[in-house]
Amino acid sequence: MLSKERLINTFFQIIKIPSPSLKEKEFSQFLKSRLKALGLEVYEDFAGEKIGGSSGNLIAIMDGEGEPFLISAHMDTVDPGENINPKIEGDYIVSDKNTILGADDKAAIAAIIEAITAIKENNIKNRKVEFLFTVSEEIGLLGAKNVDLSLLHAKEGYVLDGEGDVGTLILSAPYHDRFYLKIFGKASHAGTSPEKGINAILLASEFLLKLKWGRIEKDVTSNVGIIKGGRATNIVPEEVYLEGEFRSIDKSKLSTQWQNMEKELSALKDRGGSFDLKKESLYKGFSIDPNETLVKYIESILNKMGKNPVFTYTMGGSDANILNSYGIKAINVGIGMENAHSKEEKIKLDNLYNTSLLIFNLIKG
Repeated sequence: MLSKERLINTFFQIIKIPSPSLKEKEFSQFLKSRLKALGLEVYEDFAGEKIGGSSGNLIAIMDGEGEPFLISAHMDTVDPGENINPKIEGDYIVSDKNTILGADDKAAIAAIIEAITAIKENNIKNRKVEFLFTVSEEIGLLGAKNVDLSLLHAKEGYVLDGEGDVGTLILSAPYHDRFYLKIFGKASHAGTSPEKGINAILLASEFLLKLKWGRIEKDVTSNVGIIKGGRATNIVPEEVYLEGEFRSIDKSKLSTQWQNMEKELSALKDRGGSFDLKKESLYKGFSIDPNETLVKYIESILNKMGKNPVFTYTMGGSDANILNSYGIKAINVGIGMENAHSKEEKIKLDNLYNTSLLIFNLIKG
């Protein structure tokens, strides 16, 4: 039913169409035309206008039996994603190492196109499906955060954007918070009156050493990634800026990280310092019970395909985080991409084909 040759050709075709975050219009127009030619209703929302991008999200409706369910993938890729020159090397599809490959996430989109094509050309009865193709996922899940929910009616679904071979089901992902912190000391001349100053860099150093960073627990991480401070070597620095993040699948453990930080920041006052802390929630976490209907359904299909489902979690975010925050139960599904976001990105031919076969079986019900 599925054509491996056609699938590979489609994948090669679409990864050659550049679609960096905020500049997905050319690829979006191609995909819209392709889906309409397959008989789907296709809508574009206004997410692009909201985020300063060239295209909105695409929502494509495949009419069929029963209540609709959702299948989602993102259209954008990271840089360098122009002039991609793919080739087959053994069991893999790879780039020429001058660019990324774009399997993240166009392998999923190629697989979706092939599955729909096979359903249509063989007149196979299918379930009703809502396909969501988001923009600017790679720069903060911006498309999903700004999707027009009035165009979606599904209550559960699958995001095809996970690492791991086909059969990998990501049932949990973290809450992700970011902090923006300024630590203040007191400026003074470093040569003539250093004792009159309070070195903000040293305050920041002492503060950072009081806290644990990196992997706190299996499902809790923290990181400080940006530090800026000081004006000149002859001035005791009065201000340091720090930026970092906390992640945890358990929301209460995330709260503990904030409490520990605020406790150590308060101690700065005893040394003459002060601070300004701003918090930002980038997205909420989720955990889906393995006994949920959407998990049991895809698990049964994988079993029929001869695949042993692997339940796992991730410490990264995806559109599944945003969909779950809207009340749409969604899990992230492994499609076999490897070394994503690098010039060594690749995907096994078998994983590409099995992703399409999985989608085909999900659709036909």
